[in-house]
Amino acid sequence: MKAKKMIAALVSAVTLGNAAGISAFAANSENNTADKTYNYVALGDSIAAGFGLSDGDITTDPALVITEELLANPVKGAYPAIFTEYLEKLGEERGYSVKGTNLASTAYRAEDIEKTIKIPGNKGEFASQILDTYVGEGASDVLIPYHDYYTKYLSEADLVSIQLGGNDIIMSIVPQMVYGENPVLRAAGTSLMLTLFGTDTETAIGGGLMIIDENKDNITSEDFIEAAAFMYNVSENADALVDESASHVKGVVEAVKELNGDADIALVGMFNPYRSAEGSEEMEEDVFDILGSIYAAAANAAAESEDGLTPSGKQTADYVDGLNDKVEKINEINAIMEKYNDDEELQEILDMVSEYDDMSEVQELAELISASENDPSKEELMAVLLKYDDISELQSVIDIVRKYDDVSELSNLMAVMSKYRTANQASTEDAIAAEVAAPMAMQMAGKNVDPQMRRLNEKLMEVAEETGATYVDVYDISPEDDFDPHPNANGHREIAEILSNTLSDLIKDRMVVEEAHEELPGEEISDNDHRAVGDVNGDGFITADDASYVLAYIFGARPLSAEEVKYADIDGNNVVNIVDALMLIYYTGQFNIR
Repeated sequence: MKAKKMIAALVSAVTLGNAAGISAFAANSENNTADKTYNYVALGDSIAAGFGLSDGDITTDPALVITEELLANPVKGAYPAIFTEYLEKLGEERGYSVKGTNLASTAYRAEDIEKTIKIPGNKGEFASQILDTYVGEGASDVLIPYHDYYTKYLSEADLVSIQLGGNDIIMSIVPQMVYGENPVLRAAGTSLMLTLFGTDTETAIGGGLMIIDENKDNITSEDFIEAAAFMYNVSENADALVDESASHVKGVVEAVKELNGDADIALVGMFNPYRSAEGSEEMEEDVFDILGSIYAAAANAAAESEDGLTPSGKQTADYVDGLNDKVEKINEINAIMEKYNDDEELQEILDMVSEYDDMSEVQELAELISASENDPSKEELMAVLLKYDDISELQSVIDIVRKYDDVSELSNLMAVMSKYRTANQASTEDAIAAEVAAPMAMQMAGKNVDPQMRRLNEKLMEVAEETGATYVDVYDISPEDDFDPHPNANGHREIAEILSNTLSDLIKDRMVVEEAHEELPGEEISDNDHRAVGDVNGDGFITADDASYVLAYIFGARPLSAEEVKYADIDGNNVVNIVDALMLIYYTGQFNIR
């Protein structure tokens, strides 16, 4: 009994200090039959899923919904699949089989994935809304809960890559736009949503303009003012959205660690999908801030005309005329303000007119100025203001003049549009989409998205440091020339290469190449290639008898031959002692030592 208590105490003490050695011995003592498989799992949204890489309708894109078929045949051009090819090559060199599983979920936010990992039956809330809205009511039924997939594959993962955060920012905004009552916001939200799913610019903008067309009888200038205020507030709250997004990503990392604390985690950063080759950061003016306001004002005017939009929602030549008229009026007021160096008294006049309810008040102000003052600058300004028939239209123009110091881009825009004014209808529409809508939208998106992506990456680096994950910087992948927010084939390959370069050492640490027990002299000179270290008595098995041999040798009760000593040196330190005996005892699970 005393012997058993002593052995148990010694096993406990030595186990605490030599767990790694015991585990290694246990693995090596089974004739290297341990499973040498390296499991890689990718988590992310539509970017990691490879959405948009396949040709065809967006509703039939294979990366739209996770299925057994997709798991068996993932999108080959997506970076997780390309990275898996790298792992397979490395695995061949190091004696490991590799299994890659892409669990990236299109239209999922980090918030959705965290919940799905933790909650059986949970579906992505926004992914469900998108499918039901754009595919048809009940379409979200194809979204089977991914909880079982996440649990199964994450539990056995050696490496998990996570690329999330962008959807948490944008998907916090879009639902308020798409499902709100304001038709202008619904139009903008629809165009944005179609863009996020990779539709071409003309179709995306047309989809939004169709909503304008459908609501032409009840759209008011107040709708545009409300929409402008909404977008302004979004910009003002961008930092808070980024912080919240990073918090959700951290929640995913922690959820994975709770499920599998042994997995390495790679936190893949974000890139700016709209960064043009010229570099949006070089733009001095936020063009689309200006364009957006005048575009809204022109849309308001176009909504009053049956000829403003085609049935498909495209702008017509008449629409261009309406927009051109708005720009001319803005430039006229702006020229006066520049002529008199934005005189404070002229600014006060614009402020006063912005508060009026009717054009009659503008007329009364003009008469008062003419009768009481001899000020050419004021009279010149009032003469321009009196050209308007509608106070709301005048106030929308004043608002643009007051907000923006440089409206020169509007003239550049109109130069392109006017160039095609006399062309046939199809040419006009194509020119607007190709030469105006797409370039301007790319510039706007590149400039406005970039600060959020940079800030999000900074926050993700902090999350990686806090959680022990490895941050993977993919911000500088090659610029693209389309409006699809998903990387093209080249972009996916670049991300995979960056993953490989960043994680190479981490992966190799997992894919251990064993040295055939070089540290164990007994194996080096063994006449029996199949005799394992620990088989002290040479009977072909590692049992309690081998532990008894070692204990007897340590306490001087029985000598060991030179051959037996070599197989008794379990930890390979060229000394046979109590540690070797306890490692044998722990491995065999036998404590009844005679």
